[in-house]
Amino acid sequence: MSGRRLRGALSRLVAHPAFFLALVATLLVGCRWLSGGTVQILTFVLIAVIFAQSINLLTGLAGQISLGHAGFFGIGAYCSGILAKAHGVDVALSVPAAALLAAVAGWLLSFPAGRVRDVYLAMMTLGFGMIFYEIVREWNDVTGGTMGFPGVPSAALRTLSILGLPVDGVTYFQIVLLVTALVLVLMRNLTQSRIGRALFAIHVSEVAAGSIGIPAGATKQLAYTLSGALAGLAGALYAHLVGYLGPESFALPRSIEVLVISIVGGLGSIAGQVLSATLFTFLPERLQVFAEYQFIAYGIILTFSLVVLPKGIAGLLLEPPRFIKPRALKRTAVFGPDPSVLQREAGGGSLEVEAVTMRFGGLVALDEVSLRVEPGRITALVGPNGSGKSTLVNVVCGLYRPSAGRIAFEGRDVTGLSDHRIALARIVRTFQDPRLVPHFTVRENLLLGAHRLLRHSGVAAALALPSALEEEARQLAAVEAVLALTDLTAVADRTVSTLPYGTRRMAEVGRALLAQPRAILLDEPAAGLSEAEMERLAQVIRDMKAMGLAILLIDHHMDFLAELVDDVVVLDSGRVIYRGDISGMRRDPGVIAAYLGDEAVHAHA
Repeated sequence: MSGRRLRGALSRLVAHPAFFLALVATLLVGCRWLSGGTVQILTFVLIAVIFAQSINLLTGLAGQISLGHAGFFGIGAYCSGILAKAHGVDVALSVPAAALLAAVAGWLLSFPAGRVRDVYLAMMTLGFGMIFYEIVREWNDVTGGTMGFPGVPSAALRTLSILGLPVDGVTYFQIVLLVTALVLVLMRNLTQSRIGRALFAIHVSEVAAGSIGIPAGATKQLAYTLSGALAGLAGALYAHLVGYLGPESFALPRSIEVLVISIVGGLGSIAGQVLSATLFTFLPERLQVFAEYQFIAYGIILTFSLVVLPKGIAGLLLEPPRFIKPRALKRTAVFGPDPSVLQREAGGGSLEVEAVTMRFGGLVALDEVSLRVEPGRITALVGPNGSGKSTLVNVVCGLYRPSAGRIAFEGRDVTGLSDHRIALARIVRTFQDPRLVPHFTVRENLLLGAHRLLRHSGVAAALALPSALEEEARQLAAVEAVLALTDLTAVADRTVSTLPYGTRRMAEVGRALLAQPRAILLDEPAAGLSEAEMERLAQVIRDMKAMGLAILLIDHHMDFLAELVDDVVVLDSGRVIYRGDISGMRRDPGVIAAYLGDEAVHAHA
């Protein structure tokens, strides 16, 4: 318990703005009394912090593995170095230009990278890093090739000036410190915004993210772009520290080094990256005798961290970070629970499935299926395992494009739209197993459902502008109302991974409600629930009906369905074999045969 209290105290200290400002101010003033060598090492630490944050954003938040990040680092370094030396561009312009060029490179890489996963993604990013390394080696006229690119304006060599003012090592450290502080503040704001939560959502499940309106492709493109910009910024600052650029500085070992720093620090933790970057910058400097064994040491440290400290240094010393701005939470109290999220317009359009066929090669999973789900009514979709129920839901929600047929919602043809565009059309679904972000609290998971309703820009989110905080606070007020409806208020601030299955199931339903759907598709929501939990779920579904939602309910619990549904559609082998009420379904020979076989039909007769 004492260890937990210590972690809590450290976490509150590190997160407090006064501590951060005091640390930055101390370094700004105190660097004047440090030796030149120490100031230079500290500058390397700051550059490593920025570089590590680029990996933290891409891998820790968005879950995209990168083994070629030295390429972005090198793009920033060479761009700023060449602009400053060969073209006389002031460093105040060359550094932002370098970050912008690296961002463009990241955006371009996101297109092929977005089409592959896991080991193939790692190989693709590795290929990007190797291509950059070979270009630098061979493009002699621009980069100097293997001979390197000397003479870059450098603080260490006292050849650097910014806006006409000479910059020495101490002044350059102060500039880099302010840039690093700004990066950390922006990263913290971004992580605790709709953008950061969206990155975590696609990390955990792109399908679940798409079901609430988060576009996986565009979100990953943003992650690569921002990550490339940060790496390019770090590279540009590095170039004007050392004054010489050679291909070896941007080879594979540089990518491995920054990846190790991020993993050991704790992916997803901003403070962990700072601690790890400091450790891995000072350690090689103090142990020069082991320089040739540096990467063997990195391998041992990484292995130890993955086995003993899977959450890195941050997981050992600090509590897990949270993903809602405290200021937005405080403003929620001003509004109080917002019941308007539970009030829908009466009537509205219906969800129509017309002669939908779905083929997978020679297998016909759906064969001219038609059904209609009316607003303010609950339609049950039942059938034996393998009858095509989940396939139909996947077709309606944009995961599969139907081989034939049409899907319309509120009079609009939505056939073949992507999953996030279906969610934007206000058709939302749940899954057979709850697909939540495990390390998010219940409140944070529910707020994910409101992603499409948050309209403020990424700049407003990164700067934590009042407009962004106000909008987020209003959605948090809606979260409070849904928490009350789903009876989750008592566990709102507990992480989902610590909660029982039934609570997680209800949290997923609550997240779907926060998306303000007009139609909701519930895929076996009662599976694995106790009787008390099913009663609570049934009441929530009745509340949805009262809101005027069109509800398609898939479940195997006939007793659960009997008291809820208005009509039933039965599938068998991808075909509709019954439409009507539930009492008629129980007497229908075709349904009995589908579930129990032809002998049961004769016995029933």
